[in-house]
Formats: sequence, C-alpha cells, structure tokens
Amino acid sequence: MAEGGGEKQHGPTERRLQQAAERGDVARSTDLPKAAVVVIVTTLALGAAAGIGGRLQDDVAAWLAAAGTAQPAAAAGWSLTMGAQIGPLLVLIAGVAVVASVFSGGWVFSLGLLKPDLSKLMPAHGLGQLFSKSGMSETFKALLKFIVIGGVGAEMIVAREPALAALAASPHPSAGPVVALCMQVITAICAVITVLAAGDMGLQYWLHRQKLRMSDNDLREEMKDSAGNPEVRGRQRMLARKLARARQMKRIPEASVIVVNPTHYAVAIRYRRGVDRAPLLLAKGVGLLAAEIVSRGRGLGIPVVEAPPLARAVYRHVEPGEPVPVALYRATAEVLAYVWKMQRWRAQGGQRPVPPKAREGEIEVPRGR
Repeated sequence: MAEGGGEKQHGPTERRLQQAAERGDVARSTDLPKAAVVVIVTTLALGAAAGIGGRLQDDVAAWLAAAGTAQPAAAAGWSLTMGAQIGPLLVLIAGVAVVASVFSGGWVFSLGLLKPDLSKLMPAHGLGQLFSKSGMSETFKALLKFIVIGGVGAEMIVAREPALAALAASPHPSAGPVVALCMQVITAICAVITVLAAGDMGLQYWLHRQKLRMSDNDLREEMKDSAGNPEVRGRQRMLARKLARARQMKRIPEASVIVVNPTHYAVAIRYRRGVDRAPLLLAKGVGLLAAEIVSRGRGLGIPVVEAPPLARAVYRHVEPGEPVPVALYRATAEVLAYVWKMQRWRAQGGQRPVPPKAREGEIEVPRGR
C-alpha cells in the first residue's frame, strides 16, 4: 500500500459519484447512440426505401427535365418537396440519437464542461490521454470494431456474390430485390453493432468506476466533509457552551436558592408562589462552572444550601428552563422552606431554623419523570 493511503483500492462512494455527475463526468457510451441510429434508422429507412426512392426518382427526373425552362423560384418548391420526403427520417435520426445518449449516461446539465481548460492544449496532456486507460480502450475499440464489423460485412457480401452478380448484370434492376439483399447484409452488421455497443456500455461503466476509485485518504477527507471538520465542530461546541453558560448566568439573579454538593455541583432554582407552578431550574454547573454559579449567587445575596443528593439529582435529570420533576418536589420543598424560614428569622428574630436533614444515597427519578 502506498504511503499515506495513496493507493486507490476503494470503490467510489455515492457522494463521489454525485459530485462527478455535477461536473458532467458520467459513464456515457458514445457507441450506444451510434448503434441505435444505425440499427433503428437504417432498418426503417431501408424498409421504406423502395417507396421513398421511387418518389424521389420521379421527382428528380421531372426537375431535371424542367431545369432549362422552369422559373428560378421553382427551385424553392423542389427543395420543400425533397425536405418533406426525407424530413421525417432526419427528425427520427436526431430523436433516436438524443434518447440513446440520455439512456447511456442519463441527463446531465453541467456548465463546468463549457469552461475552457488550457491544460488540454499542452502536449503532455495529449500524450497522457493517449496512453491512459481510456485512450488505450478507445484505440482497442476502434480496431476491434473495424475487424469485427468489416469481417462480418465482407463475409455476408461474399456469401451473396451470385445474387449481387445477377443484379449487376440486369440492365434495370428493381428496388425490391436490391433492398432485400441490402437488408440481409445490414441486419447482420446491425446485430454485431448492437453487441459491441452493449459491451462498450459495460466497459465505460468499469472505466468510470476505476477513474473515481478512492484511497484511504480520500475516504477520510470525504468523511470529514460529510460530518464536518472536527476542529470546526469543536469550535462550534465551545461557542454553544459559552452561549448556554452566558444565558444561565443572566438568569441567576432570579434564583430563590442555590443548592450545592457542596463543591462539585451547583444548581440555581427559582420558585415564586403564585407565579411558578413548580420549582424551575435556571442554571446548573459542575466544577469551575459550579463555583462560578455559587460565587455569582453569593454576590447577589442568594441563599446557598447544601443538599448533595438533590443537587446531583437536579443536575442529572433537569435542563435549564425545565421544571423540577415530581420525584424531587419534597426535597426541593424542604430546601425552599428552610430558605423562607431563614428570611423570616433574619427579619423577625427568634429561634434559628434548622437546615434540612441530609439525605442518604441518591434520589431516584423515574424515567420520563
């Protein structure tokens, strides 16, 4: 394997094939449209050749007879007459060529193919194309078609030599036998052309896939492009965390209490009687963020209460802006009641309230809350 994963040992992915199609690079066989035109148009043309040929023969004879006496404007009428005779055949040729081309490689519209590429004028590029897989395959195909089609045509003609000699000896051969003989030869040639066109479609498909094969490095780069660059994703996550942190810090002044672990977790909870239907989590943090929440809260005069199981449970099961789940109502109510008692004690004096009793273990929060 080449260093750095340079060996193209993987087939092209759907994304690579789609990108190639957007550039106009598709597996298109040039032999299929040609074969379709030759087979369909030639068959139909020869099938109607006797009638078309007879009519054109009569028309041309009349035009030549009147060539010396007819007005120059009559030539326009002759052209229209000939166009009406062979026009449908020309339209059929164009239609078959377009349909066969679309069938062989699909409909692709790409302006990139119209952009000038000056590198193609360089001799090195021409030699590279000549000795590439595609260039060698085209040379081999041309030689194979010449040998096969020419050999079959020659064999058919040699096999019908007596019939051709009889037609050549006839002073006025009729169109019917000539068309029938030509149809026999051309039918065999058309069959060979069809087989070669089918083989060319398979060859072009294989060459196209070979050209778009991918190395390990190509696959890694495509995965990065598809999923996003890891560095960019890291910066996006960092910015998202900063924004979420800023939003939480803005809401801390609304908090009724900050519940701590006491050093690892911190959650800021708000509950306003008559306003909030349930206690609401405003901010949460662990580690340095928890320390920042506590410091900010103390600076604002917000009570800080130690209730480790509640702090951990709220941190794990509640996101900022969400209400505290029912399973945590009792523990939260005990903390809030203690805060309100402390506020009344500071205002009125009396016996100092006792902090809520520390719970043992974790507080279970049912899934789905």
